[in-house]
Amino acid sequence: MEQQFYEYLKFEQQLLEEFVRLAGRQQNALTNYNITELEEITSYQDELLKNVKLAEEKRISLLAVWLGISKKEASNIQLSAILKQIVSEDLRDSLYTMQKKLTELIDKLHTLNATNRLLTNRARFSIKEMISAVTAGNPVCNTTV
Repeated sequence: MEQQFYEYLKFEQQLLEEFVRLAGRQQNALTNYNITELEEITSYQDELLKNVKLAEEKRISLLAVWLGISKKEASNIQLSAILKQIVSEDLRDSLYTMQKKLTELIDKLHTLNATNRLLTNRARFSIKEMISAVTAGNPVCNTTV
């Protein structure tokens, strides 16, 4: 069970790494106003999110069975608490290293997402300004823009 848990967590780490990579691409697309690439990235992120949810559900179910706890408890348990349950020292060391890597990835993703939100808001404001300048507040096709 320990090894199976490690494999699920490793898969989730790979998915998180992909999210970080996509957030970097998204930042580049936002900077260059590449709408086509943004649409592709968003679609891929949606698909990736589904895979993350499935992997998380499987990991939680595995933890519940392995540790003899409810799924609710398994979803709230921290990796540091699970490390205490691991018998194999090598696996414990690998999980500890993975814990550090996951923390780094989450921090990086958080930073990228915050920057992307800022870029998105700036782009939205710029587009509103351009439309306002072009239309000068006048109706276009019987619609006020």
